[in-house]
Amino acid sequence: ISHLIEHPEISIRDVRLLHTYQPNARRIVDVGCGRGGFVDMCMQQMEGVLGLDSEPLAASISRVQGLPFLLGDVIALPFVSGSLDVVRAKEVIEHMTDALSMVREVHRVLRPGGLFLCHVPTQFSALYPVGNFWDDYTHVRPLSRVGLRRLLQDTGFEIILIKGYTAGRNRPERLLGRVLGVVLPHIWLALARKPEE
Repeated sequence: ISHLIEHPEISIRDVRLLHTYQPNARRIVDVGCGRGGFVDMCMQQMEGVLGLDSEPLAASISRVQGLPFLLGDVIALPFVSGSLDVVRAKEVIEHMTDALSMVREVHRVLRPGGLFLCHVPTQFSALYPVGNFWDDYTHVRPLSRVGLRRLLQDTGFEIILIKGYTAGRNRPERLLGRVLGVVLPHIWLALARKPEE
């Protein structure tokens, strides 16, 4: 959603993951890019990043910031099959009535060996008093770790990692988030690879 500002430490961590697991990535698309925080962070360190969102407001924000952007739909990505190195989707899957079709489309556009990096609210996110899963009326379902693993495996991905975290806006919230991220994480971070052919 284009009105939300992404925590910069999340974008920083995601860029580090890409440097570790796909250091030569040149074709990176952030689907559901919103205000473009990750795209901006990537542009400072990597080449070939593009934001994609279905909201015209996201297009306006990206244009003002000078960020590369494409208006499009994650269910029908406007890319040739096997053409991308990385697809990132931060808090997009939970908005899908057909998550399997979305993840299949991501799998289609990734090259063999390409990475899918996603963030999805956990089942515990419905327990949080702030940032509660159901505060966003466009949310369809949170996912458990097992549910996310099955979704990725059913679309042919090899899972590299799935780990929970809870973000915070300030130092005390981040300290609390470290504990909650282990016990009752708010978000799952998953990194998966399309198998080499």
